[in-house]
Amino acid sequence: MVRIDAHVHAFAPEQVNRRAAIADSDATFAEMYESPNARLATPAEVVAAVEAASFDGAVTAGFAFSSPDEIACQNDALAILASDPRFVALATVNPSVSGWESMAESALDWAAGFGELRPWNQGWDPLGPRGHALCELAAAHGAVLLWHVSEQFGHEYPGKWGGITPVELWKLAVAHPWTQMVAAHQGGGLAWAAQMPEVRESLLSISFDTAATTLLYDQESVSRLIDAVGVERVLFGSDYPMLGIADQYAKTVKHLDTDTRSAVGGDNAKRLFFERFTS
Repeated sequence: MVRIDAHVHAFAPEQVNRRAAIADSDATFAEMYESPNARLATPAEVVAAVEAASFDGAVTAGFAFSSPDEIACQNDALAILASDPRFVALATVNPSVSGWESMAESALDWAAGFGELRPWNQGWDPLGPRGHALCELAAAHGAVLLWHVSEQFGHEYPGKWGGITPVELWKLAVAHPWTQMVAAHQGGGLAWAAQMPEVRESLLSISFDTAATTLLYDQESVSRLIDAVGVERVLFGSDYPMLGIADQYAKTVKHLDTDTRSAVGGDNAKRLFFERFTS
């Protein structure tokens, strides 16, 4: 049984060492990572965690920095990680920065797509010209977009807001049916709208990951997500290093039968990412 974590995060080692300085200049980073208790992982630590969990690989994203310099630093580290065939990396991009298109296209030499996208934190409207341009660029290159989707209810936590809302993501999917997207955190509730036939049809380009599920939803939520969107579009994700890979996997697949566990735990991510970008 192939096991792939479709949602982990890595930072360049020098960024881990400069945590306090980065927090002084990036408000979203400060909200989420200024505290020394908020875990940051280097690419080497991601590799070690994947190996310790006995996983076959992972899809690794960075952080939605605003600064072009921090984006470049992080992408350099992710590109090195992507040279390991066990890992697929998603590049960081900021469409509010001048010249972002050329930087994004260059990143696709090694990246499978972009994410975890937090448009409002970076100062761009996902339904505005920049958001549509990013979707068009991704579709043209067969790249995948991983969105931080915020559930509109429930408790507050650092980093909840600033991504994309379920309604915004649905509108993008309608406008860009050929762009492959992943809605993080079970899509913030978007999946439940799939009970409406016209909405279900428009969500066929979107997969849903389970990152941070145990912090947000009850134990049966993954089974209901599968019922709502279909087993082929649900990806296990831990949100490492915030949460442990092995622990999250055990809790996520606890109520799933063997075939479903195989699909969610690795086969779907293998098809969406690895078979497309490492063949």
